[in-house]
Amino acid sequence: MKANMNHEIVVNAEAFAIATQMYVRLRRVSGRVIDVMYLVHDKDYARYVVEFALETKDVELERYAARLSSVIDLYPEPSLVLEESKGDLKTEPVDDLDAYSAEVTPEEIYQAQVAHHYIGALR
Repeated sequence: MKANMNHEIVVNAEAFAIATQMYVRLRRVSGRVIDVMYLVHDKDYARYVVEFALETKDVELERYAARLSSVIDLYPEPSLVLEESKGDLKTEPVDDLDAYSAEVTPEEIYQAQVAHHYIGALR
């Protein structure tokens, strides 16, 4: 588990470094900007940015796109954790206050924002 976490950090750091360079170059070449943090966490958006960068026909952006393409393949796949229930299914009313009283970490808030930020387009 720890090795997987280290791998994810290295991949995110590499993607972030490339994305920041692409951000500057894309802004100069096309006047468009990208969301670097969203790119680091979303494969589809990262692929979209690569395609957009290649469409500019800029040599430097083509080089960044090639580097980012190799990193995109290393992005961790989103995983769902399913818990098996033991015993019979019981239905009990849930108190609304209890449902919202759980502590939410800053990381959970950030992940919720990144998950649906800019969908399908550059801003």
